Amino acid sequence: MTTAAPLNASLEPSQLGEGIFCSDKTGSVYWVDIKQATVHIQDASGTHSTITTPSAVSFVFPIGDDRLLLGLKDGIYEAKDGAFVPVTKLDLPAEHRLNDGKCDPRGRVWVGTICTAADPSETAALYRMQGRDLHEVEGGYVNANGKAWSPDGQVMYHADTSRNIIWQYDYDLSSGSLSNKRTFVRVDGGSPDGICTDSKGRVLAALYGGSGVAVYSPRGGLVEKIALPVPNVTSCCFGGKDLRTLYITTAYDGMDAAAREQHPLAGQVFCAEMDVPGLPASAPVL
Repeated sequence: MTTAAPLNASLEPSQLGEGIFCSDKTGSVYWVDIKQATVHIQDASGTHSTITTPSAVSFVFPIGDDRLLLGLKDGIYEAKDGAFVPVTKLDLPAEHRLNDGKCDPRGRVWVGTICTAADPSETAALYRMQGRDLHEVEGGYVNANGKAWSPDGQVMYHADTSRNIIWQYDYDLSSGSLSNKRTFVRVDGGSPDGICTDSKGRVLAALYGGSGVAVYSPRGGLVEKIALPVPNVTSCCFGGKDLRTLYITTAYDGMDAAAREQHPLAGQVFCAEMDVPGLPASAPVL
């Protein structure tokens, strides 16, 4: 059975930890706290630093040696030396914001949006970045969430959190187009949030409300569940030596005092050493 341990339990927990990314060039691990508008960076030596953003931040990618590409509430921004410059913005309805962002194997940026209203509507969408613009690819979501690709890049997966479904599409790497949408898996025991894939084509899904990461075969069968001592598991990615370390973010958002006392590690980043190596997290090509 695969086990997970905190990356650094001395860190302040994230209210809504998300967007975990590990640089295969530097070994640095990046993640965000959406609700606290904070980017976290832990370098290969274990040194931790943070950056405060001007609005909720849902994902982060390093670009070049000194810049970051961020998903803020209303669009994608470049950050450098304390300045946040918009790359492309969306005119979103009230109570909507950007959500999970991922890059395909060619460095093409995909993002989702989420409706955060108390009574949410299916008005969020999945977007693909083309040039300096975001183009809507598919609407009708409450929460367009995690994304991942098969090792050959021919299949894309997309987590539809509110419906507890991970969708599967045929993917054209040359154009970034989707076709033949079908159900990959209907998730039980939690809702699929962030996802990633490993070198065997297995899909790993962080389970919000499910206290773990589910590992599915390429055919959609449940292979194992990596249990975590916290209820809300939000994103995952591979990094570390030989890409065998799975990094996992969690959240304490929505938990009352009693629940947080019962789960004191809620909001921490966890690591699990995997038998099967993962795929490197793709960085954006702008």
